Amino acid sequence: METDDAGDLIFQTYYMVDWRKVGQSPSEDLCVACGMPLLKVEPVRDRNGLVYGGRVCRSCKSVFWLKED
Repeated sequence: METDDAGDLIFQTYYMVDWRKVGQSPSEDLCVACGMPLLKVEPVRDRNGLVYGGRVCRSCKSVFWLKED
């Protein structure tokens, strides 16, 4: 998945992402709100080369973007 500007990820909510087109895999992380397992989202790269990983909670319908090194 790619985005023009990583700042745009801040505004992307669960409902704005087409989850059928985004790769996901299980993770060992748990949602801080409900305690359910989070899914790891494929890395997102912006045009400046910054990479963000995501975690999605299907139960809470939320997504979290984390900057990777």
